[in-house]
Amino acid sequence: MKFQFPDTQEVRLYLSALWKRLPNQLPTWLKSSAIQQGLMFGVVSIISLMLMASVTFLYVDYELGKQSREIVKESRELVKEQNRDFSDIDDDPIEDDEILAVLTSGFILAGILVSIFTTVIVMALSRHSQKRISRIESVLNAAAEGNLSARTGEKHTYNDLARISVSIDEMLSRLEGSIAAMRDISANIAHELKTPITRLRHNLLTLRDEAEQSHTSQSESFFRELDNALEDSQRLTSIFDALLRITQIESGARRSRFTRIDLAQVVDTVAEIYQDVAEDAQMSLHVIKEESPVIIQGDRELLIQQAANLIENALRYCPKGSSITLGCGLDKADGVAWLKVEDDGPGIPDEEKERVFERLYRVDKSRTDGGLGLGLSLAKAVAGLHHGSILLGDCMPGLAVKVSIPVDA
Repeated sequence: MKFQFPDTQEVRLYLSALWKRLPNQLPTWLKSSAIQQGLMFGVVSIISLMLMASVTFLYVDYELGKQSREIVKESRELVKEQNRDFSDIDDDPIEDDEILAVLTSGFILAGILVSIFTTVIVMALSRHSQKRISRIESVLNAAAEGNLSARTGEKHTYNDLARISVSIDEMLSRLEGSIAAMRDISANIAHELKTPITRLRHNLLTLRDEAEQSHTSQSESFFRELDNALEDSQRLTSIFDALLRITQIESGARRSRFTRIDLAQVVDTVAEIYQDVAEDAQMSLHVIKEESPVIIQGDRELLIQQAANLIENALRYCPKGSSITLGCGLDKADGVAWLKVEDDGPGIPDEEKERVFERLYRVDKSRTDGGLGLGLSLAKAVAGLHHGSILLGDCMPGLAVKVSIPVDA
């Protein structure tokens, strides 16, 4: 059987894939940059010591040989002058083996001492750097969770980690101030807008009550326009409340309310609410879930609202006789819990699947089905709050909405 060398391209691809997988296979303690730098420093020190020892041995051996040859040469000249026999001359007058052995012992002892000293210094520096890196990481994680008050506490800028820490503290201080100012502005806008909207709706209701109580003959078109105004004011209030809620969710402030919950119980709650609603709409709602609990860290109220919005979208856009499926489960391989809503309705075109997550965006702007164009925006905000994702798929026909949430988020 003739041996065939592997293709160079295949070898290159294999080595490249192996190199990419290597970081994921490292133990946790070795993934610290401070420890990696410390180990690198230790390896470089040992290699430098070995190189220095090798060069020293070669140089000493060369010099001893040179001196030995000089001594032999001078000895031969003296013997020649005295007419003596050359056999009495020692060809290796310098015992270089013994000298090199002593030198080797000295280098070994020095190497051990240097290695111990280097290890102690590296461990101390690595531990100090790792503490600062861990502090920076915890502050950034706290900021990602919505807590902008966390600080590293660094005051000096004597190295790169210190400068990064100070920059992070300054950035968070400015960001906290900006967010506080934006919250104040949002609160003022909310107050200034919500109050007249509420007052407008109240005035319209009062006007209708007075018109009904008075026995003056009002035209049918008057009441129709009045009802349309009431409906629009209610729609405006709903849009305003939904936008404020989405903004609150995206700020991350609700993460402080996270608790250990069972996603299967969330599905049961939503199914119980919408089972009769689906029947009234001449549709069917089916539930598929695992028997074992699907435990995650999350906000129960928001997850219920997320699932409810997805069900309401399906009820709103699917024709009579449609079938809607609500389910949840656990993907143990990826450590992800999922919640899915599927229907056999008209679905969403592929070119629109990214845009439907935009606020107030509607696929068919001519439809008057009462939708606000915020259901999927809120569902995406809730998924993002839980460090998850939301994807739209096809059921051929129909739409599938899958929300994935990391179990350890």
